Amino acid sequence: MSHMNPQRPRPSSGNPNPKRTMTAQLRALANTTAVMGAIFMVLLVAFVWMVTAINKSPSKDKDSGETSATSSSASAIANITSDPDATTPEATDTTPAQTSEAAHASYPEGTKLIALTFDDGPCEYTPQVLDALERNGVVATFFMIGQNVSGTDAAVLQRMLDLGCELGNHTWSHQILTQVDEEGAYEELRKCDAVIEEKVGQKATVIRPPTGAGLKQEGLFRYSVDNREYVVNWNDSSCPQDWQKPALGDADYTAQYVIDNAIDGDMVLLHDSHKSTVESLDKMIAGLKEKGYVFVTVSQLLEARVGNLTMDEASAKGWDTNKLVQAYDGGPIYGIRYAFSSEKMIFEKKSSS
Repeated sequence: MSHMNPQRPRPSSGNPNPKRTMTAQLRALANTTAVMGAIFMVLLVAFVWMVTAINKSPSKDKDSGETSATSSSASAIANITSDPDATTPEATDTTPAQTSEAAHASYPEGTKLIALTFDDGPCEYTPQVLDALERNGVVATFFMIGQNVSGTDAAVLQRMLDLGCELGNHTWSHQILTQVDEEGAYEELRKCDAVIEEKVGQKATVIRPPTGAGLKQEGLFRYSVDNREYVVNWNDSSCPQDWQKPALGDADYTAQYVIDNAIDGDMVLLHDSHKSTVESLDKMIAGLKEKGYVFVTVSQLLEARVGNLTMDEASAKGWDTNKLVQAYDGGPIYGIRYAFSSEKMIFEKKSSS
């Protein structure tokens, strides 16, 4: 009988240690998950860093731009503020301060408005007038003679603008316009505007003819239309006539006269060439404030009162809307006479009483 080696058992096709194999698989899965998580975190951090780096610079520029714009807006508003003590806002024009266009203004119904105006300067007392206006937080309109402007430091006119005041044209040489022809009147106004513009980079926005005469003057009419400048006189009832006694030399009289006689919408005629007028301003302004007046420039007053009227509305109010030469008989005319607005002349024919 032949010898036979004992048969070895065949290896089993199954895992001889299933538990150990499962543990290895779980460990491998955990390692893979950890690696993937680490990669994800790295990518996430990189992404966040890139987004932050990209946005940081534009954000800073944007903030800077907004700050600059806010400062510019605040500056523009500050330049056209008339009365910081008033509860109503002053002119909030769409036009920046120190442009050739007058500032527009609107006020709540019932607001009492008044415009202080100074003729015949600039002169030695003009800086003191500006001191008083600044001290009391109000504005005024200066109707200046071109010859006087030519010899005045530009800083004086610039200070007027910085305080929110308005520059007015009072002709080159205080020429009474009834005494010159059309071209002579036009040239007097042109020369005055030219020297004002030379000093501060802009022309006047309003005109007052010397002594209030010459509203029939065709040269005045044409110049106002060509240059979009209002033409006004003043309200006689509140005018203290500070160029003669008893007002001349008496500051208390001058101040009290205006306080007692001013009414809503008045343009008060004063002169910065008289020391007593300058000395009257603190008392005058305080008294008018106590009566509830808000101080505005001539253009602000006209815009608030007549600037938005149509010709039909003006006619409905009984205003004569014919051509200037047909509206008056000539001679000194007191009160608001006419205003240029929206390329139309509007004339208010006041009674003589």
